[in-house]
Amino acid sequence: MIKIDDMQIPAERYNDIEEAREALQKDEVIVKDNEGILWIVDNENYPKIEGFGYDRVDPSPSNE
Repeated sequence: MIKIDDMQIPAERYNDIEEAREALQKDEVIVKDNEGILWIVDNENYPKIEGFGYDRVDPSPSNE
């Protein structure tokens, strides 16, 4: 759960990007907060937290 002021956004916390990518479901996005913590939230909830320092993470594995 992400808590911002009076809002509570359903979210699941992850420590590893690979874990988050494996758990990602349709209509969900991976986001990273300003402390570097990864979360999965519903697409419809992302706009509610975007202005609070949560940035969308590309769900595709990089080719590094």
